[in-house]
Amino acid sequence: MRRVDRALTAAAIVGICAATLATSVLAQTRVPETQSVRLMRGAITGSVSDDRGGALAGATISALGATWATAVSDVRGQFSIDSLPAGEYVLQAHLTGFSGSRRETVYVGPGGTTQPRLTLRRLEGPVATTGTAQPVYARPILAAGVQLPTVTLSDKPEGASSEDGHSHTETAWRLRHIKRSILKDTSAITAMVERDEDIRTGSMFGRAVDSAANIAATFFTELPFSGEVNVLTTSAIAPGTLFSGELLPRGVAYLAIGAPTPAGNWSFRAAMSEGDLSSWVVSGAFASKNDGSHQYDFGYTYATQEYLGGNIATLARVKDGSRNVGEMFAYDRWSLSPRVAVEYGGRYARHDYLPDRGLFSPTLGLMVEPLEHTRVSATVAQRMVAPGAEEFLATDMPGPWLPPERTFAPLGGLEDAAFRVERARYVDLSIEREFNDAYVLGVRRFFQDVEDQMVTLFGVNVPNGPQSVGHYYVASAGAVDADGWAFRLATPPNKRIRGSIDYSITRARWLSRGDDLLPWAPAAVRPAHEDIHDVTTSFETEIPETATRVFILYKINSAFTRSNTDLTRPGLDGRFDVQVNQALPFELGGTRWEVLVGVRNLFRDPNQPGSVYDELLVVKPPKRVVGGFLVRF
Repeated sequence: MRRVDRALTAAAIVGICAATLATSVLAQTRVPETQSVRLMRGAITGSVSDDRGGALAGATISALGATWATAVSDVRGQFSIDSLPAGEYVLQAHLTGFSGSRRETVYVGPGGTTQPRLTLRRLEGPVATTGTAQPVYARPILAAGVQLPTVTLSDKPEGASSEDGHSHTETAWRLRHIKRSILKDTSAITAMVERDEDIRTGSMFGRAVDSAANIAATFFTELPFSGEVNVLTTSAIAPGTLFSGELLPRGVAYLAIGAPTPAGNWSFRAAMSEGDLSSWVVSGAFASKNDGSHQYDFGYTYATQEYLGGNIATLARVKDGSRNVGEMFAYDRWSLSPRVAVEYGGRYARHDYLPDRGLFSPTLGLMVEPLEHTRVSATVAQRMVAPGAEEFLATDMPGPWLPPERTFAPLGGLEDAAFRVERARYVDLSIEREFNDAYVLGVRRFFQDVEDQMVTLFGVNVPNGPQSVGHYYVASAGAVDADGWAFRLATPPNKRIRGSIDYSITRARWLSRGDDLLPWAPAAVRPAHEDIHDVTTSFETEIPETATRVFILYKINSAFTRSNTDLTRPGLDGRFDVQVNQALPFELGGTRWEVLVGVRNLFRDPNQPGSVYDELLVVKPPKRVVGGFLVRF
């Protein structure tokens, strides 16, 4: 604890020095107001034109990805969306009188600028003088499997009948060509066609029908919504049993959607699975627009799992056979100057299966750019990790967010079973420099103080306990004090092929150890002093020629608790995560279809801050296989 106090003092001194240096630099250097003050941010600057190449002004451009942002094109058709977190974004433009542009997937890197060109197709027929889009009756649509011909407007009043005695509005045409069935009353259909003129001129029902048809016809092309739907199958495979025939796939449905608003951008995610473990999860978030000096975001997550199996040990301390978790978060960012920013906020989670159900994780950060392309940051935070939290709460890992898939129980008998919450307090000081838009070099100094360090055990044969590879036990390894250095070399994320390599060395001192782990995993009981070496590499690329996206992460560490539980000492081992997305050579209704395949035995999210031991003390993690279809819209 004394080490953390000293680290907090050091962080304060570094923050004061960095702010003083930034003020001195600002006094000598004029910095554009649009320059990013946050780590790993970039911009999208592009143009919008019609199908003849003419510039379009007033078009709304939405970018949805790591966050959600919008812009409006100027008189030259150009737009710019600045200060975006690095990552992949789906870009689309909208303008009254035009169909929505083709959705473009772009990648934003730190300090880099992506320059897409968006094209809008002008709708046929006149546009109302009020500025609204062309009426739905003047557009060709697909109805009952038949393409509707373009309606030629004349001087006749809307809905007027032609010389053949039939109304030629779109509603009448669709009703006349609807597929017949013995279950349909054709006389009622005829009556509706004959009343089409009355419906259009004053009937509330008619206006409702037209409104519904207009919404259905323009949902994917006119509204600035973006998202994806996943229909997936997932399985867990114990080490050494890939071809054992014990593969038990489970179905998962996943939906993500988001859209911009004048104040900011909102997003919504939901997932559901069925089986002996029935579960679902929903999440919503809102991120305000960056006004140059202030930005905030907040959101919530709620997840539940209900175990329908017969093993009561898997749901110890649960009375109604289900577990429920809710979390709220809020973060605020202030730019004190173009080169100095402060971020603060926290997360509050409530787990109904814990004795103390409420957990609060605050954070405070200072970010400074003393020189161009050089960023310095200091972060002080506390993270509360509940047993099984990885099953319920959202992560930052690539790929779809899966609902709770596994049950878990405390290691021990039912009489004394209890969950213990891990508390990690840490201080991070880092500096990062970008060189010639070719690579990024970073150095980080960190201090950690952890109580009730979490241990996760798969495949442990406890009497009357869960035996499936999809269930696991949790326990406490004790308290540890750690500090170390980390070094990072990476390519800017705006490159076609992106990669990084991270090396860290950590010195740990165990203040107390959980000797009750000896019968189950002797290597999880660590020596009093331990040096840990870690190398983590990542690789990501898009191949436009084949519409393929690949992501690979591999982690090697000298202190893993290895799968052979007969070993009494930790040793060298690895974890991996591989994902491949292959786009299919067709589009339906403005949607893009992809095939997703992923294999991983990495248990924790490496993007989440926490203890250096969180992944090292996962015993016998199963391989998880995910596959299915992904529809982007």
